[in-house]
Amino acid sequence: MKKDIYEKYKFFCNQYKLTGYNIKKLWVIIRPICYHKEFIKRMYDPYWHHDCKTVGEHIICDAIVTYRLITKLKKRNKKFNFINLKAAVYIAMFHDLYEEPWQNNLKFKEKKFKNQHAFIHPIESAVNAITWFPKIFEDEHDALIIIDGIIHHMFPLPVRAIDGTSLELNNQNQYEKLPSEYKKIMVSSTLIGKIGAYSLRKSFYLEGRLMSKADKIVAMRKDIHSLEGYLALLTGKNKKLKDKEG
Repeated sequence: MKKDIYEKYKFFCNQYKLTGYNIKKLWVIIRPICYHKEFIKRMYDPYWHHDCKTVGEHIICDAIVTYRLITKLKKRNKKFNFINLKAAVYIAMFHDLYEEPWQNNLKFKEKKFKNQHAFIHPIESAVNAITWFPKIFEDEHDALIIIDGIIHHMFPLPVRAIDGTSLELNNQNQYEKLPSEYKKIMVSSTLIGKIGAYSLRKSFYLEGRLMSKADKIVAMRKDIHSLEGYLALLTGKNKKLKDKEG
């Protein structure tokens, strides 16, 4: 399985024109995450994300494009040297590390609209990332950048505000067990820009905003190839995927 993941990584590097030394440099950053058992699980069925790609494949592509965007910026202008490349790549690797496969999942029907996958999955992803990769969040400033980037990667779409009302997270127990300092970051991140039950703002940090841009590039240019794939973003239902599963 690990060899298979690395081969897919190299395939996507070629697809997005990442070459030479940069392939090795990025792999050093993401390899421990790619080889984690929970990430490996998300490389395969039933974790379909957009049409023909699994969520693990999508995440790897986002990391590659994020890396390329930032390295190009730094090469063109020294004023961008402050960008924390590693933190931005971590945002990419964690942004969709949600709990349950979301397409055609009957469990989601029982949830309130404001707690549907589209609005809560960034929170679930941050919870899983902190739980499974705690060392990456040990530096307080890095934690702020990464968590805020994960929470607001969907901008201009909103994320559910952590406002004391029921979130119906699929990993609610893990959320409750988080150290208080991380909960405070997550709560603050969602209450700023709050409109009703939602937070509607882009990430405070350039690392998060660049990753969000990379996410749109990957999803719209490469991942989604059908009308059903686009409709699924709103409905959670993908007839094409059902046909594939059948």
